[in-house]
Amino acid sequence: MRSTASIVGFATIVTIAAGAAPASAAGPGWHDPTCAAVTGDGSVSLTRNQGRTIYPTSEALTPVTYTSGLVALDRPDTLLAMSNNRLLSSTDAGCMWRTVGAVSGSYVRLVAAAGGSAYAWDQEGHLARVTAETITPLTAPVTEVAGLGTDHADGDHLRIADGRGQLYDSRDGGRTWRPVGGPAGDLTAAYTAVFDPFNLNHVTLGGMTTGVRVTFNGGRGWVAATGLSASAGGNVNGFSLAISPAATNVVYAMGLDIAELDSGAPSGGRHIYRSTNGGRTFSPIVDHGGKITLPNGPVLVAHPTDPGVVYFVFGTSFMGYGTDIYRYDFWQRKVTIAHNDYDRVTAIAFHPRKPRVMYLGFAEER
Repeated sequence: MRSTASIVGFATIVTIAAGAAPASAAGPGWHDPTCAAVTGDGSVSLTRNQGRTIYPTSEALTPVTYTSGLVALDRPDTLLAMSNNRLLSSTDAGCMWRTVGAVSGSYVRLVAAAGGSAYAWDQEGHLARVTAETITPLTAPVTEVAGLGTDHADGDHLRIADGRGQLYDSRDGGRTWRPVGGPAGDLTAAYTAVFDPFNLNHVTLGGMTTGVRVTFNGGRGWVAATGLSASAGGNVNGFSLAISPAATNVVYAMGLDIAELDSGAPSGGRHIYRSTNGGRTFSPIVDHGGKITLPNGPVLVAHPTDPGVVYFVFGTSFMGYGTDIYRYDFWQRKVTIAHNDYDRVTAIAFHPRKPRVMYLGFAEER
């Protein structure tokens, strides 16, 4: 399986100073960050050039830390992040961060919601509604969660997908739930489920050996995506997914073609794929190999305004390697690379009005 992407640059970014979503819809009142450094514990910083230079932070990030969630809200200049089990907030466009409180769960993620809030969730069913000032614990309908989505127009409307692809709907901010549709067929395990924020009936789900499945009618019918394997009927692990908020017919996936892995293909079977019909069919656009490293389940984030651009990440603390941030541009069929010294970049969000300003969440493992 061959992709059409070429590498156009390997940018070694400036080392940070010593001591160091899918974005929500753009709301009125967001300002350009005016700081030269970020005040906080080092879990989050920002960049204006994909990561070639990262703003220094007032404190050094200490091990062991994982920033597992990072979102920009529709409340002016407000962002939320999850660093281990601590909810962090910034109300000045990412210049200063403070701790709001503790959130239950393990590797807790965040999904922005309309009305200046977000939902914090993990795969074991821990759930809370959070703002820059508050944490409200909720009860999820299941104890195995593959994904959570929110309605861009209604912060009280959200859905959860369980490990079988069964969907659950809430219209009252997660206080009560009802099942909708049915499971996504025979699944060994679901790695991730991603919801279209403009249509919660549109869901893509990545599974072990089953590739990607998609529904457009709220789980009443699921379709197995094609184009993920070079072999007819080949098994694929669908590890990461992202629906473009700029054009939700565009879906990105990272998968492992098991037949290619077994045959010793140069890519090891690992590819980034792109779909232009909502996830029904995919084509490979980036292969593992050379200067591009694709781990299982990388951070995969679609650009908020350009459906042809997607970011993905490789990072490791092994031998102090650091992190590569990759930007794929479909229109130019090119990948650009920025490198930094953090052990890993584990979350990415964008300034709602100026997406060139990217917010990065970090991990420190050493």
